[in-house]
Amino acid sequence: MTNSTSTQPSTPIEEYIARLGVSDIEIEAMDDQAARLRHDGLEFVLVVAPDEPAFFQLMLPGVWQAADATDRLRLLETANDVMNTLKAAKLVVHNQAVHVSVEQFVAGPEQGAALIPGLMELLKSAVAEFQERLGMGEAPRVH
Repeated sequence: MTNSTSTQPSTPIEEYIARLGVSDIEIEAMDDQAARLRHDGLEFVLVVAPDEPAFFQLMLPGVWQAADATDRLRLLETANDVMNTLKAAKLVVHNQAVHVSVEQFVAGPEQGAALIPGLMELLKSAVAEFQERLGMGEAPRVH
């Protein structure tokens, strides 16, 4: 989805929407600092603070769901292992779900938007590494 207004973008997230809206990535605002991006059947979240356009976070939430019987120590060790392997990707275990993200400093939305497709691939690689080590998880990913 592209920015439907004809005025110039006024917030960093609106600039990302304007720049990414012309690509093969579907993007829509969630609020004044976050947008939902859809690509290759996955749903990412982009967060850019209105007062700090030089920093953004790209997330792929809920990529792996643990069963009640999942060994928590093994889950945490695997997340840490994947982070150490890929360096840039951050995995977070919250409740029974694993989320993966990357945080980046850039010159501004133009540079950030140019990096987004590659960072999406990085996040997909982190998910693949995690799944290779622990399997697909208890439930299918819903994005």
